[in-house]
Amino acid sequence: MPHQIALVVVPSSDNQIRMLRGILQYAAETSRIRIIKNAAIPYIPWKHLKDAQADGVIAYAESSEQIDFLRSLEIPFVNLTLHQPPAEGLAIVHSDNFEIGRRLADHLISLGLRNFAFAGHFDWYHNRLRQEGFVERLRESGFDATSIEVSFESDTQGDVVFRRVDQEKLRSQLAALPQPCGVATCHDEFAYEVVECVKQQGISIPFGISVVGVNNYGLICDTTSPPLSSIAQNSERIGYLAAQLVDQLIQGEPIPPDPILVSPGPLIARRSSEFLALDDAEVASAIEFIRARYGQPITVADIVENSEVSRKTLENRFKAVVGHSIAHEIRLSRMRHAQHLLSSTSLSIVDVAIRSGFNSTSGFIRAFREYTGTTPADYRNA
Repeated sequence: MPHQIALVVVPSSDNQIRMLRGILQYAAETSRIRIIKNAAIPYIPWKHLKDAQADGVIAYAESSEQIDFLRSLEIPFVNLTLHQPPAEGLAIVHSDNFEIGRRLADHLISLGLRNFAFAGHFDWYHNRLRQEGFVERLRESGFDATSIEVSFESDTQGDVVFRRVDQEKLRSQLAALPQPCGVATCHDEFAYEVVECVKQQGISIPFGISVVGVNNYGLICDTTSPPLSSIAQNSERIGYLAAQLVDQLIQGEPIPPDPILVSPGPLIARRSSEFLALDDAEVASAIEFIRARYGQPITVADIVENSEVSRKTLENRFKAVVGHSIAHEIRLSRMRHAQHLLSSTSLSIVDVAIRSGFNSTSGFIRAFREYTGTTPADYRNA
């Protein structure tokens, strides 16, 4: 008899819907769990959870009150958020927020920007982790970041939470930024607010300020003007692992001592950051060439051939502007793509190597180990 699982995850965004798909995929593949439905929807409201007769729960519990309520049920549960710091005896599956921050920084650095800011609501633990990853990556390249606090005028709680951002406070912080500047935000909702505040001040996006969000929420990203660049979370994988974990907990296995973290998906570049803030047109052209062809076996010679200057001149100018060599930029692009394929697809290691621009699997494995400290197989398993 399959375990009865209640889902307290409101299907109100792309991210949460993809989590639900991952949970349902585990249920379909294993037949070990059965998802309780409410009017044909795989979702139980908080107020009905006590009456659901569930063997386990997968929830999107943002507050300590919600977490305490889940504990009071005295059945296994898995939480899909890190709004609160992880506590002992709490099973959590979530994105690797530190890595999200690093990837936000990588993208903005690649635009040639030299001024950076990070906007978030830092009462939330996962936002602080994203900021830490962002700042660490910038420091590795010799940069720093301004911190911008996103606060709320109102915060209406419930199964669906409605928050109104304090735009006046946000505008005053954005107005003080030097231009051009790259602004990373913790969520697409915050990225939208940044874009609106910046436009009200007559600042061009992306030429004055480039903006990047997190979640790749299509309803927000595609309807913001200009459309938002955003990092997609590997939400199906999060949901799948959460379903697997609640199944294991019901069988009596121990709660993992640390949150299970899932590598994020790719950054989807749109107009809000579609700008190379580089004075050197040859370097900008080289970066665009790499972005368009990193999945092919290109070399530095191919990039030089596309340039109007000598190899030595281009390499010197590239390193002076970007901070590292052309060859290193090619490797970075390939490694990020390989990490995405390994964490979000079931492609073989050979196929991942080919799609990431490598001529041999052994060369790919060696390069991947040098970049990440682990093998592609171990990275995928982790």
